[in-house]
Amino acid sequence: MTTQEVSIDHKGRVLIPKEARDKAGLQAGGKARLKIEKQNIIIMPPVSPEEFIQEMEGCIKEGTPKIDPLKLKKMWEPAEKQK
Repeated sequence: MTTQEVSIDHKGRVLIPKEARDKAGLQAGGKARLKIEKQNIIIMPPVSPEEFIQEMEGCIKEGTPKIDPLKLKKMWEPAEKQK
């Protein structure tokens, strides 16, 4: 793992260097996920629908799911994106 020092602007934005974005699979204008672990902020690429479905496999032990996994993923999006 590489550690780089970056600047935070007055609005709290962080510029992720291109090399780091490329390695993490992040694209300018795209989305990212943040994970907070103690005092660390981990920036990860968003989960694709296919990855989400794969992660959800095995969560339902028997019967038919009551909600489509893609609809469940949509619940995680901010309200303004759901319109």
